[in-house]
Amino acid sequence: MERFREQAGRRASGRVLDIGARRISELPAYQHLSHLALVGAGAEVREASLPLPAERTDADPEDLPFPDRSFDVVVCRFALLRAANPVRAASEIARVLRRTGQLLFLDVVAGPRQVDVLTHFRLSGLITHDVNWSRPRGHPRSPLVQGVATHPVPQYAREFAWLLGTTRGGEHDDAESSGLQENA
Repeated sequence: MERFREQAGRRASGRVLDIGARRISELPAYQHLSHLALVGAGAEVREASLPLPAERTDADPEDLPFPDRSFDVVVCRFALLRAANPVRAASEIARVLRRTGQLLFLDVVAGPRQVDVLTHFRLSGLITHDVNWSRPRGHPRSPLVQGVATHPVPQYAREFAWLLGTTRGGEHDDAESSGLQENA
């Protein structure tokens, strides 16, 4: 948890959605935040007087009441573990995350579902990286997974489509290469 708090403190800036904060100490530092939205916060966080005006919402991660691409950073603690529909929750998180945004996640996985957290984020269109697994003391069968997920860079999506041969008849769909010949 301490490693996750440090990572969230370093990366959280701009418009931040925090899902699952139970204690004040879990919230990211305020100096780089322009807006903070809280979903699924614990009683201590809901009732606290915070230095930054926070938008507190009693929504489920499966149905986030925010517009598309509205957050620079989403900090997500155990949201997929608690979600009734983890696939829908991962899709909603990806929907509200800006194209250049970062998802910082920490979740518990148990038994044969060890890859589900990463799979759910990947199926929602996010790329996971900086992933670390650990086993908390006293809970050897419940490993923690934490990491960062982002939307793919548009350039890489185009290159991947090109490698798969799925471009539309050799057409160029970006302004940089629109004047290039196919055989160049």
